[in-house]
Amino acid sequence: MNQIYKSNLLLYDDYCRGYSFLRYLGLNYVTGIDNLPKLQQKEKWNKNEFDGKREILKNIKKFKPKMVNEARRLLSFFQNGLLRITVENEYNDYRTEEEKIELKNIEKMFND
Repeated sequence: MNQIYKSNLLLYDDYCRGYSFLRYLGLNYVTGIDNLPKLQQKEKWNKNEFDGKREILKNIKKFKPKMVNEARRLLSFFQNGLLRITVENEYNDYRTEEEKIELKNIEKMFND
């Protein structure tokens, strides 16, 4: 399993356990990265399966810059003390309502 896949799996698990600030990254995992083709099974694919898996990879490439930007955005909140994990699955969120876009307007994040 590659490192990006592992990292996103952990992000999704954390999102589902209450870290709602990871919503955008978690949903990207569910809608794309979780469907990455397993390369060790490629000899079993027919042409239609291969074309479908190729399309998934194209979509992943499209979202990767957005995911990197979101990760940087969240890191800046941690660095500035606006997000703080207090204990496992609990955190303090001192961001403004506008800064909580992943909670208020997830569609905008996907469409930007």
